[in-house]
Amino acid sequence: MTQGVIVTGANGFVGCNIVGALLKAGYAVTAVDLAFDNPAYGKMPGENLRCLTADCVKLPPLKAEALIHAAAVTASPEARGESPEDNLRANIEPLLAVSAYAQRQGIARAIFISSTAVFGGAPSTERDEAAPPRPLGVYGVAKALLEHTVTTLRLEYGRDVLVARLGAVYGPWEYARLTRPRLSAVATQLHEALAAGEITAMRPGESRRWTYAPDIGRALIALLQTESLRHSLYQVESGERVTNLALARQIAWLCDVPLRLKEDAATAEESAVEAADAPPRRLREDTGFSDWTPLGGESLRVTLESLRLGARRA
Repeated sequence: MTQGVIVTGANGFVGCNIVGALLKAGYAVTAVDLAFDNPAYGKMPGENLRCLTADCVKLPPLKAEALIHAAAVTASPEARGESPEDNLRANIEPLLAVSAYAQRQGIARAIFISSTAVFGGAPSTERDEAAPPRPLGVYGVAKALLEHTVTTLRLEYGRDVLVARLGAVYGPWEYARLTRPRLSAVATQLHEALAAGEITAMRPGESRRWTYAPDIGRALIALLQTESLRHSLYQVESGERVTNLALARQIAWLCDVPLRLKEDAATAEESAVEAADAPPRRLREDTGFSDWTPLGGESLRVTLESLRLGARRA
């Protein structure tokens, strides 16, 4: 019997990659969002896919074994022209509504997507499951509340719910939306290469841990398929640390454009030291998942092609 999964926020960058991974693995997916204009849906097999245009706060009764809540507003109150309270409400009300819905519908397991935004400006080396959240900004506060709420529902009320916390994500089907107007640094630099014909490496010695978006869907499948999970929170990221300079070089090579530096090249080279990969242990130990795609020519090429497709459809 084909298992059914509901995915909220399915038209978004992360959501549509989750849907794609589920379909590829043979799941029946009900994709939920307020609209479906992401060109990803023109590339997905439709046999096991149902797109439901709806507000996740008011979901109709649906049959499914699992639910992944990926809907989120990452835009700041200023960007949306609203108060901090209304901005916070835009993330908290769906969390509570979807949680109650999963319980009411008898859904076996629900996964709620969080973000390393719960750590505010803390260095990436201090962002793991053992570190306490230190949110700065309304979005970080909303995700910290999500994490604490889900943990309480699991430990105090015995529900099979858990949090998947994401770090820096890049990959196909990333486009600016009202709820997520800012693109990742990868997508921003690819756009720059296409539009300006060159790349500028800003703060070249700084680094981020990047995760390829399709891998997130596969990691979540591992969390769905593991019968007994020991934790309420799993950090879902590759752990691959890449400096801004190394990223800019790869994009410049892929797009065949010149690379500009905002500081002395020798200084940039000296500071651009790659750290060893450090995938999250908890996910690997509990599910066995460790199949991460390295940031490189192929993953960047797929990302670039999706940007070009989106530009043609705009």
